[in-house]
Amino acid sequence: QMMQLTLHHGICKESCAALGYLSFLLCEFEDFKESYHTGHLAILLLEKLQSKELLPQVYLPYFTGAGSYIRGVKFTLDSLLHCYQVGMQTGDIENAMLSAYVYLSKSFIFGRSLAELRRETDSFMKQMIDYKQMVTKDLTLAIRHAILSLGDDPSLVMCQSTQQKDLLQRAIENNNVVLGSVIYFFSGIEAYIFGEYETAANIVQRRKEMEKQMSRKVIENGMTDFFDGLIFIAMAHKTNDIKWSVEASNAASKLEHYVQNGIIGSDHKLLLLQSEFEKDSADAINKYERAIALAKKNEFVHEQAVACERAADFLLRNGDARAAHYYGKAHNLYLQWGAQRKADHLIKSIPF
Repeated sequence: QMMQLTLHHGICKESCAALGYLSFLLCEFEDFKESYHTGHLAILLLEKLQSKELLPQVYLPYFTGAGSYIRGVKFTLDSLLHCYQVGMQTGDIENAMLSAYVYLSKSFIFGRSLAELRRETDSFMKQMIDYKQMVTKDLTLAIRHAILSLGDDPSLVMCQSTQQKDLLQRAIENNNVVLGSVIYFFSGIEAYIFGEYETAANIVQRRKEMEKQMSRKVIENGMTDFFDGLIFIAMAHKTNDIKWSVEASNAASKLEHYVQNGIIGSDHKLLLLQSEFEKDSADAINKYERAIALAKKNEFVHEQAVACERAADFLLRNGDARAAHYYGKAHNLYLQWGAQRKADHLIKSIPF
């Protein structure tokens, strides 16, 4: 309706917000390039009209979606922080706190230091509670559980803590599919990283059921399809059930679509899935190496660690002594990320 008013009556300062929301809507339909151009136009108009109070309504939808997809997560984090700051300055508390949550979520997706993220998460959650922004507080709590579980708290892994169970139960009882899907998203990643493939697969299936009630699925810069694909491949190897191979192929097809549309950081994800499908040892290692190198180039340290571990597992299954080298690299990269529990878990599971 805001866009219709703009088209009928001309541009006003609210047109900035209209274009911002249109950008997000286009992103929902995965028209990433048009979404990016529309959002960029919204920002140019915002700057021209100097409507500072509307900045959160432009930045938040744009940098949540196509802005981070096309420009890359790394280059949108500062913009999301700026969005939070302006929202607080202008009294737009709801959008400010939502920007803080998106900033934390994108930071996790990019693989920023878990120790830094823990400090920021605690700080933002305190503000969310002070300003009674309980929706964003609950969403942020889901991220915090993942950070602590990977870092140093064994009681929080895979929806096992009382607090996490209560949060999930509340989401289910209130039919809060957004919160529920976010909890399942982070929990599925945790379960996979710790080698609990059946648990991870169950979590993904529950998330997908919730997503049927949503206008769009959780994309998260390709990270959702990436870990879904890894989980499905692990289950295919474990069970020899064709359904998992089909699901994994579908996830790889989605990543290929993201690569073709210029989604930054999806290229190494696709290569790693392709490596996992590969039967020939020499071809597989070549693809693993390329995936590792691209993840490093893209600065996704956590996904570089996963790629190294997957390469090591492949070599170990094939009796190749080079496995120890890749396990060592994965261990160091997990430590660099701040995932102390995962690094310890790797040493206990696979002495190298």
